Amino acid sequence: MAGTRILLVDNGSYEPAATLALRGLAQEVSKLIGQEVRPVSTMHSSKIDPALLGGVPAVIFENAVQQAKADGIEELVVLPLFIGPSRAITEYLPKVFADTQPGAMQLSIRDPLFGPELVTMLIDNLKSTGWTKGSGTVYLCDHGSPIQEVTRCRNFFASAIRTELGLKDDELIACSMERREGTEYDFNMPLLQDALQQAKGEAIILMLFLLPGRHAGSDGDVATIAKEHAPALLSWKLSPLLGTHPDLASVLVARHTLQS
Repeated sequence: MAGTRILLVDNGSYEPAATLALRGLAQEVSKLIGQEVRPVSTMHSSKIDPALLGGVPAVIFENAVQQAKADGIEELVVLPLFIGPSRAITEYLPKVFADTQPGAMQLSIRDPLFGPELVTMLIDNLKSTGWTKGSGTVYLCDHGSPIQEVTRCRNFFASAIRTELGLKDDELIACSMERREGTEYDFNMPLLQDALQQAKGEAIILMLFLLPGRHAGSDGDVATIAKEHAPALLSWKLSPLLGTHPDLASVLVARHTLQS
């Protein structure tokens, strides 16, 4: 048996930029840990043309488990590139691992990124847009989740940022890019497209997203919603993504070492 292998696992995207960003982040974490960290996606990314990824195909979790089994790895350690307890972490990854019949190999999944460090990172990203207190309305926007605990994470960040910056509820609004149909998913409300109608001054969309892709890219779904639904005279900006913050690699290392 060949010891431990560490995987940095994101949700996955059909957009090459997401995989390339994941690879760069995995390299940063590798340097800090002093051990190779392999970039892996839960799904989707294996459909990207390798020619758009420097000739190196993206790897999804199922294939990573199969390779680890073939290599005689004793333990797979997953560093989740997820903000909250998504079902991808709590259900999908364990199921895929078990279905691969791993034998004696163990799976350890570290905690997601939720924590006070992200509050500081979000405030840094907000201020980097040129926002100052009183200059406009801040919209802390996530994808929208079917898991209420994930939305509680978003709402915690909103409350913590308001407290840190001395903002009122209508100066920083937590919202979702989209939601599922049905009253049982009302906890995702409000939607960004509706919340933008309440903007006073400039609107800053504070992105609770990690990597670029179909939703969070410069021409992604969030930007499209702002273009199509913002009031005609409203000036708006997107903040940088959390994946661009220089402290993210250190936060991932902390999640790894605290549970080692």
